[in-house]
Amino acid sequence: MNCPRCNAKVAFVKDQCGNCGLDLRNHRRIISLSNVYYNKGLEQAKVRDLSGAICSLRKSLEFNKKNTNARNLLGLIFFEVGEIVSALSEWVISKHFQPKNNDADMYIREVQANPNRLDIYNQTLKKYNSALASARNGDADMAIIQLKKVVNLNPRFVRAAQLLALLYMMTGKRDNRVRAKKLLLSVSKIDVTDTTTIRYLKELSDIHLKGEAAVKKADNAKPQMEGRKILPRVEPDAYKTITPYKEEKPSVLPFINVIVGVVIGMALMGFLIMPHISSKQSEQANSEFNKYSEQKASNDSDVSTLENENEELTEQVEELQQEIAELTGESGDGAGFQESYENLVTAMQYYLDNDALNAAKSLAKVNKDALESETSLALYKKIKAATYEQASQELFEQGRDAYNGEGTYAGNQDYDKAIKLLKQALKYNKDNTDAMYFLGRCYQQKSDAETAKEYYNQIVNDYPDSYRVAEAQSRLRELGE
Repeated sequence: MNCPRCNAKVAFVKDQCGNCGLDLRNHRRIISLSNVYYNKGLEQAKVRDLSGAICSLRKSLEFNKKNTNARNLLGLIFFEVGEIVSALSEWVISKHFQPKNNDADMYIREVQANPNRLDIYNQTLKKYNSALASARNGDADMAIIQLKKVVNLNPRFVRAAQLLALLYMMTGKRDNRVRAKKLLLSVSKIDVTDTTTIRYLKELSDIHLKGEAAVKKADNAKPQMEGRKILPRVEPDAYKTITPYKEEKPSVLPFINVIVGVVIGMALMGFLIMPHISSKQSEQANSEFNKYSEQKASNDSDVSTLENENEELTEQVEELQQEIAELTGESGDGAGFQESYENLVTAMQYYLDNDALNAAKSLAKVNKDALESETSLALYKKIKAATYEQASQELFEQGRDAYNGEGTYAGNQDYDKAIKLLKQALKYNKDNTDAMYFLGRCYQQKSDAETAKEYYNQIVNDYPDSYRVAEAQSRLRELGE
């Protein structure tokens, strides 16, 4: 075992750490108790006492949260009863505590290797949540229809089968009560000690299926009326909404409308405001040249004076031309004064509208050196700090959708588009390890192993604390490194 203070390797029978001197007796008792509960959970799982196994394994993790064997087994049990999200959560935590030589890697790969099956799991969770909401709102018929689809897609989803059986029982019809008993008998084979299943079956003891021996009733027992109103007690937390593994992305139509409005606004600015500014500058330049001509005509007698005045006026014209070039953005030193301020104003408008992505894109067009006032520089820094990281995250999500063929790219995987979006994400946040990882995946899918290795190695070497490190190392092993 490892010392909890200095993490040094210590023999399990030692009472004291040889490195830091810490008393290890209590720590050893805690580790032993965690292993005892793990062994108990393992024995319970072998005889399909899954409810009892879950309690034992959770107790084991209370004593030692780093017991990856207990955590991996708990994930397998969750997977067995249809709780896919809980299973993945336990395996991801297990990988965090033990990045190498961990069976959780294999379990996660098995789930993620088949996108169709993962999508089916996701659909069952969404339909279950929808059915649960319908049941709570009193629409039992709609809930039953949705739960039938869930049970057909994932027959091992114990919680969905229990809820469907309960709704069948609430109708009071004998046919539905027969269906409820069949459902409960099927899930009772998955978890033989589930108290909810046992309680519901007890309420259906008057229902006898074909081939099932009827239980003799006592002479003084009261006959049970068909369609009775008494239903089993349901625990308050028996049925809760389950968060899907991957949430749906919001519609992009509002963003498109905003972009179209901005384009129209910029076009109006170009047609109405810029010509007025250029006209005023031209009038000012013409006025200066007229003054120069009048002075030259009135001072023909003094050539030296005219030459001096000519030099002064020439300098003034050059300064005016330089100002015009700066205002119109044609100076050759990046965006000019006028263009920079227009982009800054546009970025500020997007920022006020909570549109971080377009705010960051507009801010990227601003020439910071052209901003002269401290106020404008402070505004530039504030918008950059508030939008660049969020814009990077949004671009990463779009790139991930293009890679997976989801969202706006549903059914059409586009690795080139994904690479373009993910590189833009890194432009706004060079530390976005999610974007680096999926860039590596894109190049790996395009058979560009060298470029893929560069991104995976960048994560492993430069971001050792990132949760993507284990996945990057796994991909490097696949590429033979």
